Parts: sequence; structure tokens; C-alpha cells
Amino acid sequence: MNERLITGVEPGSIAAELGIRGGDFLLAVNGREPGDILDWQLVQADTNILLAVKKQSGEVVEYEIEKDYDEAIGLVFSSPTLEKIRTCRNKCLFCFIDQMPRGMRETLYVKDDDYRLSFLTGSYITLTNLREGELERICRLHLSPLYVSVHTTDPVLRCRMLGNKKAAEILTILRKLAASGIIMHTQAVLCPGINDGAALDRTISELLDLYPAVQTLAVVPVGLTGHRSSLHPLNGASPQDARRILEQVESWQKKALAEHGTRFVFAADEFYSIAKEKIPPAAEYEGYPQLENGVGLVRLLLDEWEELQSSLPSALPQPVQAAVATGESAVLYLRPVIERLNRIKNLKIKLVPVKNRFFGGHVTVAGLLTFHDLARELKGVAGAVYLPKVMLKEGKEMFLDGYTVNDLARALQTKVRPVSNLKELIDDLLAQ
Repeated sequence: MNERLITGVEPGSIAAELGIRGGDFLLAVNGREPGDILDWQLVQADTNILLAVKKQSGEVVEYEIEKDYDEAIGLVFSSPTLEKIRTCRNKCLFCFIDQMPRGMRETLYVKDDDYRLSFLTGSYITLTNLREGELERICRLHLSPLYVSVHTTDPVLRCRMLGNKKAAEILTILRKLAASGIIMHTQAVLCPGINDGAALDRTISELLDLYPAVQTLAVVPVGLTGHRSSLHPLNGASPQDARRILEQVESWQKKALAEHGTRFVFAADEFYSIAKEKIPPAAEYEGYPQLENGVGLVRLLLDEWEELQSSLPSALPQPVQAAVATGESAVLYLRPVIERLNRIKNLKIKLVPVKNRFFGGHVTVAGLLTFHDLARELKGVAGAVYLPKVMLKEGKEMFLDGYTVNDLARALQTKVRPVSNLKELIDDLLAQ
């Protein structure tokens, strides 16, 4: 019941004008309790709404609302689903949450597998945890697009990888969704020696058969931390593995392009980094539909840098020192950028690759760096410290281990500035 607790309202919204506040509680809409966020979204589209809210004082207030059909009321709830989030019952061989260290925010240990969040926020689901009638509900409400973690279409292998006998039904479910006009984006977390090679060929082929309902497939490397002692033994992709996977993906891209006019399957940037291969040009990412899976982020960075170089000054009016911290996998692409910036007179930047000791293993991406690793590697640096915002919780300046940007600034005794992209970094450096 606490899931319908109102934690805030959108500024300037109908709810704000009515005086609804965080701490109030949604009782009913048009005389009925909303079952979940989808029920709320559907009824919120009505032009006439009767809203029953229990105030913090205990008083129950009813609001009669007349509005445009596409105008949101502006309530923010304690739960993104208006009920308990559906959690995953799989026991995946490669589950990242199972290999996370202790000491992070509690919400990071929640294994969500909720089709509503997939539709609303683009989170990936396995479709193994659907309750009776929910597949029909997805089709009836036309919840599209959905984001599906397939990993493999081989039913026996998928059951083994996901540790769930329902995993074998994936193609049957995908075909039903496709027949209902649901658009899907898919992913395969690749575990060398398990679902690569011929198994990957089968996965790509059978998903491509469902195009255009299945729009894309991202092939991403398995994430392995240093906390796997009691888990299934897995290996990360070697340079040889990565080159073989890239060749396989590129071969299927040619086939898909010839038959359907799309490359369909895309390899994550990390495979190019591991293989030390050149990143494809922007056109080959076809609008970056799999950006959240790390497919094309490096190309965006490289293209952004290409545009920015032409407007760089030859000198700054006064000396500026700074440090740029990032994960080890980004150094290959950022080093030439920092070297070029350091040719600007009076500008001195130190690039600091931060080793991830908190997670350990093969974790090298910037988005999983924590306060403790940053504080250790950046100790004694000169000037302001710049960090990519992907290290922080969305909407808040908080690292995975619960510390804040201000905590890091105090520890380093210098300014710490999170930035979203290269332009923001360069603009800030040149403005000093």
C-alpha cells in the first residue's frame, strides 16, 4: 500500500496547483484504487478525473479535475510501478547483481524483471517472470517498445543460462508479441564458450526472422567482478574472442543489410576496445538505437571531438590545471583528446585512469567507479577534478557506494565537477 505514497509533484503541474504535496497518499481515482502504474497512466488520460487523496494530516480530500487528455496530473510516487516491483526469479550464470560487493545503496541489489518498467523506462527483461494473463495484457495494451534480454534462442541453453525452465519459451513469447504488433529491442550478454560461436549464429538468425518486430540486437560482453568465488566459473572475452565476435557480427550485418536494409545486430563498444579495433563510423549505428547498451558511445565521443577541435584556442589568458578521471577502458579514446588539449598554452590536464578495486575482476567502465577508488587514485592531483556524470546516480550527485561529489571534493580538497560530455568539459576549462 505504501507504493501509492506521493513523494513529490512536478513543478507547475495540476497537482502542484491543487496543493498536493509529498507525503500525501493516493487513495482512489474515479472511485477505484489504481492497480498499478499502467492503470494510473490510462485513467490519467481522461479529461474528467475524481482524485481521492489522504493528506499527511489524515484528512481525505477529493479533487474534481478537468483537463486536456494529454495533460499529466504531475504526481511522483514512491514506487515507479505503484505496487511492488516484479523481481527476477532467474538464477543466471552471469548475473551481475550476484557478484556485487556489499556496501552500496540497497536499491542496487534489487533484481527487477518488470515488463511495466521495460515499457516505461527501457529496462531489459527476460520475459520468464510474467504472471498469468500478463502476456495478454501486454498485447491488449500494446506496450511497445519492449526491451528483452534474450541471450540465446536455444531453449535448452537458455534454461541453463537463466536457471529457469520457463526460459525455453522465449521464441514462442516473442512470436506472440510480434503478431500483436509489439516492437522489441533485444540483447545477448555473451559468455565465451557458452552462448557464442554457433549458438550466437542461431540467436541472430532466429531473431532476425522476427524483424521488423524485433528491431535490433545488441551483443554485449559479460561483466565479471572480483566477487565470484562461489559462482559459476566464467571467462571474459580475450582479444581473440573479441575479434572473432566482431567478425561474426559484421558478417550478419552484411546479410541483414542486404535482406532488410538494416544492420540489425550491433556489437558493444567494449568489444572494439578489447580487440583494439577501429570504431565504426556513425552511419553504421543507424541512429544509435542501442546506446544504453554501450553501443556507439565511443563513436559519439569521437565525432563530438572532431567538431570541437576546430574551435580550440591556441592559448589561455592564465594558467589552468585540472585532472580528468575515467575508467580504464576509456583511456584509449581519451588520451589523444587530452594530449591535444595540453598543446593549448597555459592549459595542463592530467588524465587519470582509475582502477576499479571496489568491484575488481574485469570491471573497467567509468560508470561503475566509486568514491573510494576515485579518492585513492586522485589523491594529490592539482586543480579541479572532472568526472563523467555516468558515475553518479541519475538526478543526484551520489556514487554507487553512497558517497557524494561533495564528499570527494572534501577528501581531495579541490573542486570536483561532473560533466556530461566533452563540450561541457572543454567549455568549463576554457572559461576559467
